[in-house]
Parts: sequence; C-alpha cells; structure tokens
Amino acid sequence: MLAIVLGTRPEIIKCSPVIHEARRRGLPFSIIHTGQHYTPELDELFFSELDLPQPTHNLHVGSRPPAKQVAAMLEGLCDVFDEVKPDVVMVQGDTNSVLAGSLCAHKMNIPVAHLEAGLRSDDWDMPEEGNRVLTGVVADYHFCPTELQRERLAQENISQGVHVVGNTIVDASLYYAGIARSQSQIRERLGISNQKHALLTMHRPSNVDEPARLSQIMSCLDTAAKQLDLRIIFPVHPRTENALKTANLWKKYENGSSFIFTKPIGYLDLLRLQVDAQLVLTDSGGIQEEANILRVPCVTLRANTERPETLEAGSSVLYSGVNPADLTRLAQEMMAKDRNWDCPFGDGKTAQRVIEILSKDL
Repeated sequence: MLAIVLGTRPEIIKCSPVIHEARRRGLPFSIIHTGQHYTPELDELFFSELDLPQPTHNLHVGSRPPAKQVAAMLEGLCDVFDEVKPDVVMVQGDTNSVLAGSLCAHKMNIPVAHLEAGLRSDDWDMPEEGNRVLTGVVADYHFCPTELQRERLAQENISQGVHVVGNTIVDASLYYAGIARSQSQIRERLGISNQKHALLTMHRPSNVDEPARLSQIMSCLDTAAKQLDLRIIFPVHPRTENALKTANLWKKYENGSSFIFTKPIGYLDLLRLQVDAQLVLTDSGGIQEEANILRVPCVTLRANTERPETLEAGSSVLYSGVNPADLTRLAQEMMAKDRNWDCPFGDGKTAQRVIEILSKDL
C-alpha cells in the first residue's frame, strides 16, 4: 500500500501522474489530504479536472499558525497510518504537509519517499527551505528532478536511496496542456481574446506580507505592464487577497489598472493562460518549471530560486526589485528570446520511473 500525503494545489498536480500510474498498474494506494488548502478553487476543482479519485482521508486542518498546523497534521496522520498501514508514505515538495507526513512516517518506522527531493534555495527565511531539508534527512527514497539535486544531497552526506527521475510536473504539464488548449475558455471569459497578456502569481510572505513592499511591487508591475502594453491576469491567492485588502490596495488596482483580478482558477485554465502568455511573472517554484516546459519566458519575482536550472536554461530571470524601468527592460529581454531553451526536468515519464522503483516495496 502506497500512502500519498498531500495538502496543497501544487502537490495535487505533481502527485497526479504517480496516482494515475499506480492506478494503471493496479497497485494499491491511499490519498491522504491534510486540508492545508481547502477552498473549492484550490482543492476540489483539481481532483475533478485531473480525473483523480477522492482522498480516502481528509484531516481538514485548515489555516493555523505553522507550528500548530504541523502538530495537527502529525496527530491526524498518526491515526490514519495506524488504520491504513502503508508500506511506503510518499510526500511531494516542501509544504507543511510534506514535513508532517515525512516526520510522522519516520516516527512510525514507515519508509518515506520524497518526490522532488534535493531542491535548495539556501534561504532560511523561506519556510519551505526548512521543510525540504528536514524531509531530506528522514527520507528513504529521494526522487530528484535533475543531477543538480543528487549533487546537493551528496554535499549533505545523503547518498543512499537517491534516484534522478525527472519531475512529474513535466508529465502533468505536457499531458494537460493539450486538453487546456481545447477545453479552457478562460481568455474568452476574461474578455482578452484579442489582447496580449502576462500571467502573474504571487503569494510568498516576502512579497505580500509587508504592506509597503506589496504596494511597491504592485505599482512596479502596473507601470511596467503599461510600458509593455500587456494586461496582467492575476489569479489571487487567498493570502494575497487578504494582504491587498489589508494594505488598501485591492480597490486601487481592481479597476482602471493593468491588472485583471480573478479568484484562484483550475489547472486547465492556468495552463491555457500560461500557454498563451507573452510573459509569466511569479514567485512560485512550480510556475517557474511550467513556464520552462511550456516555452513561456518568465521573470521570477524573488532574489533566489531552488530551481536554478530555469536560470541556466535561459527560460527565467530573477528580479526582486521594485523599479519599473528595470522590470520593463528585463521583461523585454525575456520576451525577445527565441523559445527554444532546453527543458532540464525530464521527458514526461517520471511517474513510471518512480512507481517502478517503489514497486518492490509495495
């Protein structure tokens, strides 16, 4: 029995190829949802669009301070693991759900498989860095996207159970992008069928939690978009919406600016907006990868990244400033590039490799 612990939208997306491959092979699995993301737009919609079975268990932890959230997950997962009795527990990425799933399994002497292992930003102000490093310490299977992560784990004296398999985001992006092109009507619904657009996603504390910083970023993006003659489609994460309203910025930019605010959207709509975009602006790690895979230039709104392969490939550039002239210049340079960069994250067969390696223990 493979227990797959997930709790956020990116985890659902990146675990979906593994779930489909396990189902195709007839291997028993159980999806355990922590409830870290819990709105329909960030949760239920993705199970439906990706044709996934509903979770067998949902802990419904919701929003809490990080330490209390992890504690609630640990307690709930202990009971579920006692009931399910998994042979392996799989976690994906670097969220609080990943940390709780790996620690609980380790304490219960259940092997831990870490999908997307070995990523490092070396920025310990990011809560995700602690989650991914601690998970790496207790994991038994380390499924690395590229050789870079194998080398990084070796520097941390982790060499057993390390496998370079690619990233399941390639599996998911390539498969679902074709469906998105034929099924998603998001551009038509937003009334931008004949307009050039950029896609913006932004939710990290370093960008949205401090009102002055958030105000500067929004002003910078708005000014740059006008210079570039782009509309900015902005599916607003709940924490970012709250931050914008707290800083009295929501009404300022909701109408009469370069932005088009939307609620969080489904994966097919998100892929359609990426595929058709002139530019992606993001502080998300997963979106950096998808932009690379889908051949869309990306400006990463951060000072560092745990996906340096995107920088090396030339599909992305870092920018953490708030100067509209600088952002405009970087955006113009990225949009002028030929979209022929390499994809370093695999060939779309990552899930097959992962299940093949795990199958001897399942």
